[in-house]
Amino acid sequence: MIMNLISYRRLFHKIPELGFEEVKTTKEIIKILKNLNCKLYYGKAIYEDGAESDINDIDKGFTGVMAEFGKAPYFLFRADIDALKIKETQDVTHIPNLFGFASTNNNMHACGHDGHIALALSLCERFSESGDSVRVLFQPAEEGVRGARSMADFITEDVDGFLSYHIGLGEKKGYIGVGTTDFMATTKLDMSFFGKSAHAANAPEEGICALTIAMAFIDMIKDLTVDVHHKKLINIGIINGGGQRNAIMDKITLGMDLRSDSDEAMDEMLEAMENIAKCVSDAKGAKYELGIIARASAYKEENVNLVDRTIKKLNENSVKTDRMPSFGASEDVTYYLKKLKQKDVPAMHLMLGTNLKGPHHSDVFDFDEEDLEYFYKAIGLAYDEMKEE
Repeated sequence: MIMNLISYRRLFHKIPELGFEEVKTTKEIIKILKNLNCKLYYGKAIYEDGAESDINDIDKGFTGVMAEFGKAPYFLFRADIDALKIKETQDVTHIPNLFGFASTNNNMHACGHDGHIALALSLCERFSESGDSVRVLFQPAEEGVRGARSMADFITEDVDGFLSYHIGLGEKKGYIGVGTTDFMATTKLDMSFFGKSAHAANAPEEGICALTIAMAFIDMIKDLTVDVHHKKLINIGIINGGGQRNAIMDKITLGMDLRSDSDEAMDEMLEAMENIAKCVSDAKGAKYELGIIARASAYKEENVNLVDRTIKKLNENSVKTDRMPSFGASEDVTYYLKKLKQKDVPAMHLMLGTNLKGPHHSDVFDFDEEDLEYFYKAIGLAYDEMKEE
């Protein structure tokens, strides 16, 4: 088992691809799954209810795949498959470099999704032999929280349980976090301001400077994070604008990431931020445009009985546990957790503890792949307990 897990992990570590660009990744997963006793959905079939699977659609951006075993109702697993726009370190002591499975392009599996794929494929091998009724979704585009909401509705229909997992993120080696909670809501957006260009020396008064408007906006939104009742964060990670040194800047776009500990607080922050954008734009006779790229919900685990039963099951089988660890960041897995919770379907997320060679989303990220077998055991035990509910 451990050799299969490591082999799968290394295969996908070498071919990291960004969200909705996971073409090679998807086709490799399909190649492996075709040897198993399951029905496959891919291409538009996992994006549109009733669509047919067509391998050619994968090249058009319809990446990801779902394997279906048995018959309804199904237990649903989800594993994310995308990578990050990070160039992997060339340090010769970095394990992927030492053993020849480092990234072959300018992207990197710097968040453990290669391990997630390996675990999901090994689970598929189990279900191919066991005859269990299970769906395993290999989901694209988790980074940037765009993938989950793009999936077809039928994937979460006829489902009687759900389990997802993530490697690392603060969980100690040898421990499995059961019932991950405190996922933050997030909104990824572009805020653009449109002014009017003019010669910077000859007639600056004829222009409307988009940069000045953006600066006023940035100064005013700082107060939006001050809230005694909710945690709120605002980050501006991208600034694009201008094109000529001697011209008044007529357009600027801020690439923004908003976080909060509740969906309600997120909505309040968005509304207040748009009011500020309108105010600073109107004051200068300019215009603004808010473009939402993606959103993910906040989520708190509340099924204490399920968590405690699962912990008991794992502990009885020599798996150490951490009860309801705080995620403290955002993940589009909350789309499934929240949707299935509303249907009273048991749903849970696990944190898989390991030693990391570097932090998530860094060029030196790596985890101890020997832990994959322990993770596989823990996930299987959690599934066994949830199926008994």
